[in-house]
Amino acid sequence: MSPAFVLEPTYDTLRRRILTGTWPSGHRIEAARLAAELGVSVTPVRDSLNRLAGERLVHASPGAGYQVPLLDETELRGLIDWHHRLVSIALRSSEAEALAVTIPQGHDGVGERTALLFATIAGVARNRELDWSIANVAARLGSYRRHEEMVLGDAVAELEQLELLAHKGDQNQLVQAVEHYHDRRHTAAAELVHAARSADFPDG
Repeated sequence: MSPAFVLEPTYDTLRRRILTGTWPSGHRIEAARLAAELGVSVTPVRDSLNRLAGERLVHASPGAGYQVPLLDETELRGLIDWHHRLVSIALRSSEAEALAVTIPQGHDGVGERTALLFATIAGVARNRELDWSIANVAARLGSYRRHEEMVLGDAVAELEQLELLAHKGDQNQLVQAVEHYHDRRHTAAAELVHAARSADFPDG
């Protein structure tokens, strides 16, 4: 096992790439190339990838190595529905007067901005298991959220509206907006899968 001072930054870097959609769905992850890029040995990269595999953020198979999971339409819809249920639990668990939140800035694209929004909403419920579960789904959706603006056309404007409702603490309107948010992505799942599979990102 790699020492924590090397393992944790390596893990954080790889997880961030998945969350922000830097790597598309199905992307093959080469441990040796990553180690050279990050200036570390192969061991912390492999340890990080094994940890990410345990969290279902990467897929590991004998002989094929590691890759970003390649979801089909049904699997993506299931993941979107699961995310909706988790966020709904967070909203139901939050007291109305405590709901008003300020969303952190400094995000890197739609994927991370969306993750920050829902993580902040979930944080009001003060449930660590819920926090972890929502963060995990956010990372698994990263390579699909990257394409939402292209597929939906107004994903950024929609996030801005959700952020405004969360900041105002309007629980009823936020619940309705969150439901609409997930319904749109559930309907567009086939287009998001197609966009993610067609993305032409370099290997790395």
